Amino acid sequence: MTASIIGPNTITRVRRTLNHAIRDENYYMAHQLYKSLYSRFVSLNDKDSAIRTLHEGIDYLLSKHQNNTATDLSQVFAKCLSAQRFIPSDDIFDYVKDIFKKFGPSLSTERESMLNIVIQWTIEFCPEFPHGHPSLHKNIGYVYWSESNYSSAQYHYLRSSDGLGFAAMLVELHRTRGFKHEVDLFIAQVVLQGLCVRNKIIAQSTFQSYTKLHPAINDEPPFILPLLNFLCFLLKILDSGKLKTYIVLCEQYQSSLIRDPSYTEYLDKIGQLFFNVKAIERRPRHSQHGFLGNLLSSLLSDCDHEGEPSPSSSRPMNVEPLD
Repeated sequence: MTASIIGPNTITRVRRTLNHAIRDENYYMAHQLYKSLYSRFVSLNDKDSAIRTLHEGIDYLLSKHQNNTATDLSQVFAKCLSAQRFIPSDDIFDYVKDIFKKFGPSLSTERESMLNIVIQWTIEFCPEFPHGHPSLHKNIGYVYWSESNYSSAQYHYLRSSDGLGFAAMLVELHRTRGFKHEVDLFIAQVVLQGLCVRNKIIAQSTFQSYTKLHPAINDEPPFILPLLNFLCFLLKILDSGKLKTYIVLCEQYQSSLIRDPSYTEYLDKIGQLFFNVKAIERRPRHSQHGFLGNLLSSLLSDCDHEGEPSPSSSRPMNVEPLD
């Protein structure tokens, strides 16, 4: 059917039939008519009405517990974003957020399937965001937070640019599920993971917001907790790319870094991404070098190969001013 044949009268007739199906609670017919109405708007090149119709249909079918037909429309919705050449925007991200939230945790597989398609669409149109658009991840992170699914929320916030929201979630998570002495561990993991996914913005902004929002951290740098000082210094030296300074920093705060075994892999990755360090040689956990020993040995080796002086382990180097 050509666009010249499809006009306002056709749209009106389909809408009238749809309203009758809704009145009669004929959910199968309503599902088919929503798809038909969407196709007609596409033929008229009215993409905004097309996407709004799909959102309306998903919302209606979910409200009537018609999960299978709602899932089908959500797949049409997700795939049409690329097929119809939609440009990523906050309006569409709001639609995705609303649909994702209304599916709820009980339909996690269905909504994740839709989300994966949407993320790939944002990567297609915004290749500068290889993990997906930050605003989309912000919206999904917030939904997971509202469901108290902190693990999934953290995954998406790490790929967003909403440091303030991420920090507020972390403060809530620590105060409700963490121990008092772990206040610095919660933010350390996030900063290091953020850097490992090349999201320096989220690492920096979340650290700054967390240290201001958390009631147990009521001071400015230098902090009472050594691990917080390590993170503060680390974030300041990233742009310098100076391997010597990175080595000294890891050496000086080694006693704080051994509190979490996962930090070694994070620091190894950060060294590769920001300081041109080769991946460290993996050795058994009982290696005589001890915790972080392999990492520091690798850093020192790379430093020697680059012709930079190797800092003495018995006499620490002076770190250059970081201000």
